Amino acid sequence: MPLLAKMASSLAQELLKRNNVYVENGHEPIPLLSEIGFTPKKMIFSCIDLRVKPEELLGLTDADEALVVRTASGTPARNLNDIVALDNLTTLTELIVIKHTDCGALHMTDEQIREHVRTHNPDIDDQVLNEVVVGTTHDIVERTRKDVELIRNSPIIRKELRETTSGLLIDITTGKLTKIV
Repeated sequence: MPLLAKMASSLAQELLKRNNVYVENGHEPIPLLSEIGFTPKKMIFSCIDLRVKPEELLGLTDADEALVVRTASGTPARNLNDIVALDNLTTLTELIVIKHTDCGALHMTDEQIREHVRTHNPDIDDQVLNEVVVGTTHDIVERTRKDVELIRNSPIIRKELRETTSGLLIDITTGKLTKIV
């Protein structure tokens, strides 16, 4: 068995054990949507980088009614349909794209990623391979602007929601948040 498959399986097994302990210790049922309604009104896109914890860095609480979606490079490009689906359920009021300094997207290129895919999947169709776009960049401020522009120009997102979209940048050295767009 390949090492990666073995490692993934062992974590999955551990999570099953932890969940059993959690359930045995008295899980409280989570209210159904029909009982409480669906409340997130804001959607925040942030990077999957484990060093960056948006809830902590931004002081988010349930009162903010914000759903944090973590993606590679914090880009919303692969989640436009998710925005529309959530907007349908809850009528979103704001979209926020948050990038951070020293993002992994600054240390690679989409071409390097495509080459990695090709190396591990030599039979991949070139058309499929060309659709592999993570949103790497050498300018995180410009990438923030482009991601906000992507949302603002999307024909599937409600006009009022497109107009409330903003882009912010966290400096991971100082912790300071700056408005870009």
